[in-house]
Amino acid sequence: MEITDLTPAERRVREAFPLGEGVDLREGPEDDPAAGAAWGPERTVRAEVLRALLVDGDSRAGEIAGLKLAGARITGQLDLRYGVVQHSIRLRSCYFAEGPMLYGAQLRALVLSDSVLPAFTAAALRVEGVLRMSRCRIAGPVRLAGSQIAGAVFLDGARLGGSPDDPDPSDVPNCSDGPDGPNASDGP
Repeated sequence: MEITDLTPAERRVREAFPLGEGVDLREGPEDDPAAGAAWGPERTVRAEVLRALLVDGDSRAGEIAGLKLAGARITGQLDLRYGVVQHSIRLRSCYFAEGPMLYGAQLRALVLSDSVLPAFTAAALRVEGVLRMSRCRIAGPVRLAGSQIAGAVFLDGARLGGSPDDPDPSDVPNCSDGPDGPNASDGP
């Protein structure tokens, strides 16, 4: 993919990736990813750009590369089937137009906290670290059959199989105010 093909938002992600730095496209703390379908080009990142970084992206000398993106509308399908990704993936508060395809992928860590997805296909997935989907909203099927997660799986406050417009799970009292609760860091 040529640099001339990238939008300004995609350029920011590409420049931050080799340094392991984050790109936050959110407009404010109350920004709800359920409204992501209406987000404009300034917040849109194509899944094929993310895939290219994850599969072929390098780190800068002395830095640890990683994908850290918040508040993006991700268009297209993030297809990492059978891929081996050496970088951590952190896509927080993102809106996915299509469910990611992670069947048989090998990942270091995957964080999708606070994101909205139409589905999640990750059967036979292998994750060396954590799979964190705290407060995710996934309307369609979630497929994790045969997956191996070496670390922990976090699904606190997640809503699986409902409309992204359902009430916010943080409005429902629960026991998730401890170290892994809504105010916790998402780690890797």
